[in-house]
Amino acid sequence: MPQPTIELRDPYRAAFLAWLIPGLGHFYQGRTGKGWLYALCILGLYFVGFFLGEGKVVYWRWVSPLSNPEKFCIYYPGQFFVGLPALPALLQGTLHYFAPDMNAPFWGFMAEPPQNILNGMHPRLGKLVEIGTIYTTVAGLLNILAIYDAFEGPAYLDSEEPAAEEPAEAIAGAGREGVKAGGPA
Repeated sequence: MPQPTIELRDPYRAAFLAWLIPGLGHFYQGRTGKGWLYALCILGLYFVGFFLGEGKVVYWRWVSPLSNPEKFCIYYPGQFFVGLPALPALLQGTLHYFAPDMNAPFWGFMAEPPQNILNGMHPRLGKLVEIGTIYTTVAGLLNILAIYDAFEGPAYLDSEEPAAEEPAEAIAGAGREGVKAGGPA
């Protein structure tokens, strides 16, 4: 039975909206079920990880991974794809890069924590710091799939699938021919 097709709007705008807030691109296209699914799952995973790490697991430093690999935030490129919830970290990191003596705006929200605070989190929270980092990063990586889905739209199967039915009919037909010809049963 053929599935009804959905009239999709501008795929580039849908992909941008899906990056900006997970699920928003699907709402834009009228696919509210998927929009709610992606919004709840991706944002839920992101915010659970964010709160497990007490809001200090999402931050960005403008450091080259080749010149200073220990200071490079390897997880932030994945977190970036959550969109708007992770953008304050990029803004804070950029402002700190261009004006290192300036106090962090927005009350230091998502600014890179001082090293003594980062070191103090591990004895107090234990593995929750790593779990929070992984949750926020996986949320961003999952949103890449949601962005692709918002851009391409739903996947449809062809209404006629002769390639899938022919081998089964050929096998069934071959068995009947063998019986008619007096071959082994």
